[in-house]
Amino acid sequence: MELRPGTSIDRYTVESKLGEGGMAKVYRVRHQQLGTSHALKVLTLTSPAIQERLLQEGRVQAQLNHRNIVSVTDVIDVNGASGLIMEFVNGPTLEALIARQRLNFAQVDELAQEIVSAMAEAHKRDLIHRDLKPANIILEVTDSGLSPKITDFGLAKIISEEGGPTATRTGAT
Repeated sequence: MELRPGTSIDRYTVESKLGEGGMAKVYRVRHQQLGTSHALKVLTLTSPAIQERLLQEGRVQAQLNHRNIVSVTDVIDVNGASGLIMEFVNGPTLEALIARQRLNFAQVDELAQEIVSAMAEAHKRDLIHRDLKPANIILEVTDSGLSPKITDFGLAKIISEEGGPTATRTGAT
């Protein structure tokens, strides 16, 4: 399913496509009443198991309140499929940045400290990301520099009995 700019979905209007992976497409959307920008992640695969996996990702990411983790704020119906409404981060992925330029030690150290801080917060909540890589770290451009924001908790594993069912089994792909 391809969403074109100008398409209205729920309370949002599609502005542009931001990216695409093997299982989902991500669009920049604008809230029609508030005028705020968000990212909308919509699955390209529609099996019930995959849909449940996206909802689990949303639940996991919505639990995490950390400045270096992309927040999930809503789930909406997109033509019969679930879509996650997330914080829009205006910047490149860490993967794109390191493909363009070599970072110095101070830059690497600063980014690493913030990424470790975010993962420590997830671990405190008994969550393991399991797909942490430069492509899943978006760099927010701020007045003071670049701030990493971790996204895509789709392979997260919940290690607490109280946290509900695990999203993936150990040893499974």
